[in-house]
Amino acid sequence: MVQKRGVRKSSARGKSVKKRVPKKNATKSSPKRKKTRKAPARKVPSKKSRKSSKKLHEIPHFQRDYSMFTGKKLFLLLIIIVLILAVLNIAKEQGLLIPKQGEIDIDGNTVRLSSMSIEQKVAQMVVVGGHPSSFPVWKNMEVGGIHLFAMQTAHIFNNTIVDFQYKQPIPFFVTADLEGCVTPFGHIQNFSAASEVRTIGEAFEKGFREGQFLRRIGFNLNFAPVVDLEDHIWNCRTFPGNESEIAELAHSYVLGLQNNGVIATAKHYPGKTLVVKDPHKFVVAAHINEQDVSPYAYLKGKGDVKAIMVSHIITTGEVDSNGIPSVVSPEVIGDLKKNYDGLIISDEIHMLGLKNFYNSVEEMYVGVYAAGNDIILNFDRDPNEVYRMIKVVSEAVREGDVSETQIDSSVRKILEAKGFVVE
Repeated sequence: MVQKRGVRKSSARGKSVKKRVPKKNATKSSPKRKKTRKAPARKVPSKKSRKSSKKLHEIPHFQRDYSMFTGKKLFLLLIIIVLILAVLNIAKEQGLLIPKQGEIDIDGNTVRLSSMSIEQKVAQMVVVGGHPSSFPVWKNMEVGGIHLFAMQTAHIFNNTIVDFQYKQPIPFFVTADLEGCVTPFGHIQNFSAASEVRTIGEAFEKGFREGQFLRRIGFNLNFAPVVDLEDHIWNCRTFPGNESEIAELAHSYVLGLQNNGVIATAKHYPGKTLVVKDPHKFVVAAHINEQDVSPYAYLKGKGDVKAIMVSHIITTGEVDSNGIPSVVSPEVIGDLKKNYDGLIISDEIHMLGLKNFYNSVEEMYVGVYAAGNDIILNFDRDPNEVYRMIKVVSEAVREGDVSETQIDSSVRKILEAKGFVVE
């Protein structure tokens, strides 16, 4: 078989492969042309897709289906919204949304009373429970005082008080309750119970030691001494003796305490508060005789005690509260103010002896202000509730249910007790 020239036959795995053999005397071949890639053919949109695209451009933005907000992105958005609402709710519960009061005109040691709003005046009459978590809220509300409960050390007490008072234009009353055998300082400093005091000298020494201790760590108002004639609840809060002896011991205690710059508070007017059911738990009533009020008359006559606390007891007899708790009786407080220009302080208003007397707390709030108390103790832990009281009473002042003249008189006494000159 004759092979064609220029072609060689070979086999690979049984297959014949043609292999080009260069021709003899062949000239140099011209350079090869570069192969060019063909551009992919453009897909021509179908009539259907052209039609839908055209329709999409014609649809207004607010009617389009934005699928990007579905799935994970929508879930993330919901989480963010929930977190924001949770933070706002926590802030509200802690009173952080309560607005800051306006600026009061204070020039050195002089306060211009007319520069205070009704809300600021009403707030200045409140002593609240001074829980450290509520620092910013009480400062914004500009309440008149804070009451501190038990803490671990005197150093912690002092630091807490310094933090509260820092940059406060009108300083707080910082109050304690050293009324007898149980005190918030029992694990820090021991003090004798009032029932253990026998002489005028011992009473003065007790008052002096307590005043020295309180002043050193920052307190300026003490809810003591108790001048009830008997204590059937704890059996330790009253001085021993008859009404005259109790009055003299109480007066000596007041002098010792106030020698250290701490205001003393005689309580619980008009008496018999500790011989009936506990007014912390029950609405209680008692008949008051001349002996019960004798220590108060003695202390008022001496002119030294700077504050008197009124109880929630409903009274008849020498002091008649007309069927309502003494602390909300204008007659009881009006008689107490005769020949006395000191501070009138309510007992804590959320005690059930007062709270259960009313159908609503709003009515109670207005009642304790309208009766003529200068300082209201409201230890509710919820700042929003204290703020609600301030708003309710402020509105009652505007409507004439609480005398603004009376409010001004109370605030003036408070500011003067804090060392200000009031114009």
